[in-house]
Amino acid sequence: AMIIVAAIAASVLISTTTSLQNKALETGTATKDEVGTSLTVLQVFGEDGTNGVLENITVTTKLKAGSEPIRFGDLLVSLGLENVSEDYTYNDSLSNFTDAANNDADAFFVNYSIQGSNYQDGFLSTGDVAKIKFPAPREIGESESFNLDIVPKVGLKNSVETQTPTLILNEREPIFP
Repeated sequence: AMIIVAAIAASVLISTTTSLQNKALETGTATKDEVGTSLTVLQVFGEDGTNGVLENITVTTKLKAGSEPIRFGDLLVSLGLENVSEDYTYNDSLSNFTDAANNDADAFFVNYSIQGSNYQDGFLSTGDVAKIKFPAPREIGESESFNLDIVPKVGLKNSVETQTPTLILNEREPIFP
């Protein structure tokens, strides 16, 4: 009888240990994804600035070191200006600002400047440098507050808070850095 009780106790102990180990692995994986998935904003430009205002935004990005690939369809891009904000989602059928402004003004499209060795269309992967492009919700003037958030479905938000240039004269004006 004591052997049966000891066998049952050992079975319960092994089962509990296995269950705890599996939960620890799941928690570790979720934490790695949450902390280890992020992108870096390299540059932000305003475009169509020859008339003194910016009408389109281009954000140059790459993955942070050690990050897992990010699917553009899992990103939310949010632009906040002084009196308006807009959220943008990925639309892979857009290829230029005119398409975006005329067909899907709350969408962004992507052009790859560099396709890394792990390139996969619709994803930001290791080695990729991509330009996220979208129309501004309204014309953006000189010396205006500019807040940009890029939020992946899983991972860390990337924020840029800055101001537009004090003088907008060129087709392409740097906003950040």
